Amino acid sequence: MRAAARWFATVAIGLAASVSPSDPWERGEALKECQRSYTEALRWGDLDKAARYVDPEMRSDFLALADAFENVRITDYDIGELDLNKDTLAQAEVDVTYRGYVLPVYVEKRIRDHQVWYRDDESGREWRVRPELASLLEGIGARR
Repeated sequence: MRAAARWFATVAIGLAASVSPSDPWERGEALKECQRSYTEALRWGDLDKAARYVDPEMRSDFLALADAFENVRITDYDIGELDLNKDTLAQAEVDVTYRGYVLPVYVEKRIRDHQVWYRDDESGREWRVRPELASLLEGIGARR
């Protein structure tokens, strides 16, 4: 009986230690996962997958750039520090630096993308981004 009580106490302490008092629902971690998935989808040229995270009002414009994105190859990226609004835990900003090139020119360029993320009430509080894909394409040298 005592062993079970000790085990239960150990698990409870471990769970309590992993929950942030300022973010008990781990919204910050959910945001990091969404942001990483969005960035990875762009990295591999999967605009349909990346579009899942895009603001619904911007989604059709985002997907309209798919043809221009066909010749873009992102070779690497660096995700900056996420700046989560500590008061609402519902908006964040982050700078992502992409490295890539446009076919058939193999000259790699470095482009910084400033992303604004927010929690969408209409989709069940999922994280959404307002991307600047047109600026990314322009910076890397892709023609639209």
